[in-house]
Amino acid sequence: MNRIFSGIAVPGIFLIGMFLCDKTPVTPEWESTCTWNGTDSIDYLFSVTCGRDFERLEGEPLSLVYGDVGSVKIVYDINSDSLYFTDSRKYELHYTFCRLWLGYGKTHADFNREQYSNGSERLYYLASLNYYRAPDLYTLEFVPGDKIPAQAIELVFHRLQDRFFHGDKLKYLPTSPALDSRTVSLNIPKVTSEQIYAGQNYQAVNRAQAYGYLTRVDVGEVETTYLSRHAVVLTNGVPNDISVVAGIITTDFQSPLSHINVLSRNRGTPNMALRSAWNDSTIGALEGKLVFLEVAADTFTLRETTLDEAENYWVSREQRDPVTIACNDTTAGLFPIARISHHDIPMVGAKAANFGELEKISVSNPGPIPLPEGAFAIPFYYYRRHMANHGLDSIVLSMLSDSAFITDAGIRDDRLKALRSSIIASPLDSGFLRDVQSLIVRLSSYTRIRFRSSTNAEDLEEFNGAGLYESFTGRLDDPDRSVEQAIKSVWASLWNFRAFEEREYFRIDHRRVAMGILAHRSFPDEEANGVAITRNIYNPAIWGLTIDVQQGEISVVTPPADVTSDQLLFHTLYENPFEDPVIEYLSRSNISGEKTVLSEAEVVKLAKYLMTIKTWFYTNVYNGWQKTSFPDFAMDVEFKFDSPDRKLYIKQARPYK
Repeated sequence: MNRIFSGIAVPGIFLIGMFLCDKTPVTPEWESTCTWNGTDSIDYLFSVTCGRDFERLEGEPLSLVYGDVGSVKIVYDINSDSLYFTDSRKYELHYTFCRLWLGYGKTHADFNREQYSNGSERLYYLASLNYYRAPDLYTLEFVPGDKIPAQAIELVFHRLQDRFFHGDKLKYLPTSPALDSRTVSLNIPKVTSEQIYAGQNYQAVNRAQAYGYLTRVDVGEVETTYLSRHAVVLTNGVPNDISVVAGIITTDFQSPLSHINVLSRNRGTPNMALRSAWNDSTIGALEGKLVFLEVAADTFTLRETTLDEAENYWVSREQRDPVTIACNDTTAGLFPIARISHHDIPMVGAKAANFGELEKISVSNPGPIPLPEGAFAIPFYYYRRHMANHGLDSIVLSMLSDSAFITDAGIRDDRLKALRSSIIASPLDSGFLRDVQSLIVRLSSYTRIRFRSSTNAEDLEEFNGAGLYESFTGRLDDPDRSVEQAIKSVWASLWNFRAFEEREYFRIDHRRVAMGILAHRSFPDEEANGVAITRNIYNPAIWGLTIDVQQGEISVVTPPADVTSDQLLFHTLYENPFEDPVIEYLSRSNISGEKTVLSEAEVVKLAKYLMTIKTWFYTNVYNGWQKTSFPDFAMDVEFKFDSPDRKLYIKQARPYK
């Protein structure tokens, strides 16, 4: 349900000057063809015979994976052979309807255990009738862990066809591999999640609202174009990075774990995809104008606004207290990862400190966390000494006190580039470099080492900082890709233009920011890589893990254009989730052929480690952080499966807000 308004508001109506696109219009039908008379209060219907009936009953699906979808919950009473279309706004759960209207007398826990099983206690078949508006498609769907037998699926499908006015359009959408394989031989039309995904026009990636000037930028120019923090950016694709802006509209769909959506979440700014946006003349007519953008679950609003309205919003959002960060830059030494913990963030940065916490997790099942070999941390001390020895710290202070640097983005960009070049051109302390090289040899046999940024300006409650800084690989046996060059390049990335702008937006004192390094073996031949969030990001009430994984080294957070990855939910709400796994695929990789990127056994192994990491950090590190409960608490975890034996490695863990 997409709304683009341009005009003026008067009491009770909009005078729409250009465009209004709401729910796909339902063809007007004579009242006599509908089951509902249009006036009476209802709790359910036995049949849905017109569009008005469906709209009266529809609510939101339990998991808002796709945009612009309406959902009606279905209950089939096995004993009476009765099908109920329920008021899905009033009864968000099947359990509530069955208790109030069908006399179910047990607890909610009993209901979940019995009514999704294949046992004799089962009284109902529970499903959803979903309408995906963009492809004009109706689907019958069961929850991914339902043990419903194939014959019952076929029965419900045909009963629904008989009582639904668009039964000829109805298709069955399997929500898990188990439900799909169970129905291979059924003679009912099916549709895949990939087909649903491809047919969507609108995607709400980060739900929020903002005011700004609608700015049209080609995707290839986003990273080289200065964009005001008061820009609502429309771009024909998904950029890998974007500076602080008020909102984002892309024409390509995004992974919720993509880099630009992580930035949007951190900033609290709207982010959406609309496939038709770039060539839509009604949106184009708003280019350069001050607009209001609101991204909601299955709708967005884009309209022209006034400067007074926008300025009031900006003042309420942008006046924030400075963020104070701790910095211990006086402790020297190189630290094997076992010697550091979360408490050492002020000394080595958040990435390295949390990596130290991962090393401390020791459980018999699934076992110690599999970490990359040869890991150690370089504290802030060496970065600060490098800056002081070459007079670079004075350059920083001079920049920060220069009004031209503060007010002119072009000057700011040029001087930050010059600073980065000076950091890289200045030689490392020879004794420090020898110590690093000696430790690499002592800790492992690997000669290719990944040097990863680790600052005190990330993973804060006020400031996430994900993806702002860079990592580099150095080799002991290659002077063209030396350890020295890699270390200095990581240090220099502290002064990337976008990193500086992000810190400035959150009012972080640049003088207190320092760069540490997490180092470990590199992965030149990975079989798969991915990111996982240790909760169901679409509906935290349905416990699960959100996993985004891709074949090889193709990034899931900054993928090439038109490349999709495997995105799945591993459900943990069910009994014995690791012995009898319930895996729901939301999208599939379009480069891995017909196979999933990970086998079921690999997904289960990963899920065990993810739950172990979540438990450790909630209990020992972040207990009470944001006063959240364990089900709502989440970690953002990076992982790889390395060749030749597809060994799992956990690369990073950080809190996810």
